[in-house]
Amino acid sequence: MIEREPPHEENRGAEQPKRQQDSGEIDAVRSFGRHDVAKLVPGKDLLGQRQTVNRNLTDDERTWHFRSAWNVAALNCLGPRYEPILQGYSAYLQNNERDLRRVNERIDAEYRKEFRDRREAIMARETQMTSVYNFFALPPARASFCQTALDISNRALATTDMDAAGFAAANFALFEQPFDTFFTEYETYQRESAAWDAQYGERYGQSQPGYVAVQEARAARAPVITLDGVGATLSTPAAEQTRVIDPDTGAPIPVVPVDETRTSQPIVQPIPNDAGEDDTPQGTVQSTGTAN
Repeated sequence: MIEREPPHEENRGAEQPKRQQDSGEIDAVRSFGRHDVAKLVPGKDLLGQRQTVNRNLTDDERTWHFRSAWNVAALNCLGPRYEPILQGYSAYLQNNERDLRRVNERIDAEYRKEFRDRREAIMARETQMTSVYNFFALPPARASFCQTALDISNRALATTDMDAAGFAAANFALFEQPFDTFFTEYETYQRESAAWDAQYGERYGQSQPGYVAVQEARAARAPVITLDGVGATLSTPAAEQTRVIDPDTGAPIPVVPVDETRTSQPIVQPIPNDAGEDDTPQGTVQSTGTAN
């Protein structure tokens, strides 16, 4: 195992925007940093596979990424119904301690071969694992991710004589699925938004700038101006993100509280560019609200 130096405190994450589902619900978002919204969704190769941090893995890397995903779930999926996740993850580590240690040592050895300088090897793997942990901590996929982790954990608790690598190989794709679903839904949102802009953007204005501005204001807890002055913020203050250091790789594991029961969506009334002073489109007769 590579001897590790004290972990660095710099934030290597990326800000994640909200997604709009077909139902119109928008999942909670927590800030990881400042990055372009468009960079959130990984592209696909010619075979249609998303080029995420989980592509082209060796057997050992897949086992370790599986362990990492389960680690994120154990730290982030909280509440009584998710207790089996921590129980299953703890049992997986304890019952396969020797096998997992050997997997970790072999991965460290590969980094030492690629980076002759010890510090470079440490930093390269720490950077890689930071990306892995950030991937599985993506807030918009949290509810599905936690349910998947719960299913895997219950299966693990019911398994005897488990092979660590075999169990990881059989279940790793399940850990990836919630995120692939989110990416697909977000791409759908982008296409539908672009189609709306093409049809209505000239008259009502583009959809994206206002939507993104509202999300950024909410993330920044911008104050709401009320008749009585400054009222509450756009979003109920969320618990602050914290990080737990992985003792094996030195990478920070995001702990990002997400209220799975709470969704919110800004309600926007499009105003056409040709509207009159009372926001009524020109050529439209405004109803008086009276009946004969």
